[in-house]
Amino acid sequence: MATTKTEISPEASTRICTHMNDDHAATLHAMVLSNLSNREAAHCKVQNPKMTSVSMKEYSISYVLCDGDACAMKEVAVPFNPPLNSSAEVRPRLVQDHHRALTPKFSWLITDPLMRMLFGTCILIGVGTALGQEELAKRVDGTPWATAVVTAVFGTSARFAHLVVGSWYFSLVAHTMEACYTAYLCKRMLKMKTGT
Repeated sequence: MATTKTEISPEASTRICTHMNDDHAATLHAMVLSNLSNREAAHCKVQNPKMTSVSMKEYSISYVLCDGDACAMKEVAVPFNPPLNSSAEVRPRLVQDHHRALTPKFSWLITDPLMRMLFGTCILIGVGTALGQEELAKRVDGTPWATAVVTAVFGTSARFAHLVVGSWYFSLVAHTMEACYTAYLCKRMLKMKTGT
């Protein structure tokens, strides 16, 4: 009957930490960010994250946290939940945490002020495109305050409507290319899965 190791040796911990530090710096950075408070995540910068130890219960990452010009060395202990049963579980559990830390959260569309502005702008450009150039220009001309703003900035409502529709199609092409490149980088550099 095979026996499983109950502890991770210091040599194995060092080997795992060296591998993570050398090959998965982006993962360590994301793991630290996911363990910061909302205030720290929004206002502070994480630098030089390094995995320092791995045990059956947790792994530790040291990092420098900078808030403006004030920087301090910090450490976070991330628990394995539930704790590992054997040292053979370390890799799959770290891979699981890697995916959890690097997966985008849709709540960012609402919680991040820049994302709210961009998301709102995209919706307005999409609605303008769905209306079509003629209908959009007619609706702008039918609203006095919109006419004043649009003519002051764009000259005419027809030019504004043309730019709205052009922006939509340009964004569609540019972001499709960006998404393909990002997917390629995630698969090749971050070693993320493309399916479930």
